[in-house]
Amino acid sequence: MSLTVSLGQALQPSSLTPPDGFSFEGYWQCSGSFPGSGRQHRSVYHGESSADGKWVDITETDIEPKGFIGRYELGTDAGQSKLVFINMNSAGYAIFESPGWYGYTLTVTSTDVPHNASGATKNRFLYTIHDRQHFDVESQIQKAGSWAPSDIQHCAAQRPRLAVDYPQPPHEEGVLSAIVRAFVESKPTLLLALELPF
Repeated sequence: MSLTVSLGQALQPSSLTPPDGFSFEGYWQCSGSFPGSGRQHRSVYHGESSADGKWVDITETDIEPKGFIGRYELGTDAGQSKLVFINMNSAGYAIFESPGWYGYTLTVTSTDVPHNASGATKNRFLYTIHDRQHFDVESQIQKAGSWAPSDIQHCAAQRPRLAVDYPQPPHEEGVLSAIVRAFVESKPTLLLALELPF
C-alpha cells in the first residue's frame, strides 16, 4: 500500500496523472506552520472528482487560524498537454498552470494575469506525495526573482467526517444481535409474519 519503497524509482517526467494511483479524493487532516512567523497552520482538505471525472474539486477549510476557505479545481488541458489549477477564495481567484507531475511532485504556478486582491505577485504551490495516505503542500511567493516559502503543511488521509460523528448505540449488544435487530426492523412484513400463530 505504501509508495515509499518506490520513491527512488524514476518516473517519466511531466506526467499529467498522479504517480502510483494517488488521488486527492477523500478527507485530509493537514498541519504545519508559516515559516516567517512560526505560527501554526491547521486545516482540513476534502477532495472529490467531478461527475465527468475530468476535474478534482479540493476544498481547504482552515481551523487555525480560522477564517480562510479555499476552493481549488485541478484538471487537464489535454489540447495543450498541461494541468490547470484554479484557486478561488474570498480574495478573488487565480489561474495556475503546470506541465505535470515530475516524479512525486506537482508544481502549479500562477499565470501572469492577476485576478485577485493580492495584485500581480507570482506564486506557486508544490504538492509532494509520500505515499497514498500522505502528502505535503507548500505555498511559495516569488521575491526578487527567487521563490520564498510562505506556508507548508503535512497532510494525512482521514476517515470521512460523518463516520467519526456517528453516535454510539445507547445499549450494549453483540454484533450479531445488532445485525438481526436492524434486519427485522427494516422488514415490517417479516415482523407481522413472525407474530402469526401458525
